[in-house]
Amino acid sequence: MLVSGDPWRMTVAQIGPYSRPHMLAKLDQRTKEARLLATTRAALTRHVGGSPSHVERAVIERAARLTLWCEVMDRAALEDGSMSERLSRSYLAAQNALRLCLRELGLKAAPAEKLPDLHDIIAEHGTAR
Repeated sequence: MLVSGDPWRMTVAQIGPYSRPHMLAKLDQRTKEARLLATTRAALTRHVGGSPSHVERAVIERAARLTLWCEVMDRAALEDGSMSERLSRSYLAAQNALRLCLRELGLKAAPAEKLPDLHDIIAEHGTAR
């Protein structure tokens, strides 16, 4: 999204700690923020076994957005050198919400799908005749 202050100069709006939720939907897919959302979604999808239910998908989406929001707040705090009391409370609330989302998905990953080994393939083809 472009923001114009000076008509001769156009700057890209940044995602920040106080950005509205609809700004996440408008993320340019080439940005660091969009890549973080995508990698978080992919990692959590693998964590639940690769084919999440609708409920798991909703929790994964919420966890990805909370992860992004916490990262944005971390970046802002590092750049400013401190965090305001308001931002600190928001940050702790987001961290707790993220913790609860991740707890809902489980601490242990779903068992990986077992790939057939050579003996299984030979047995399968041997009985198919």
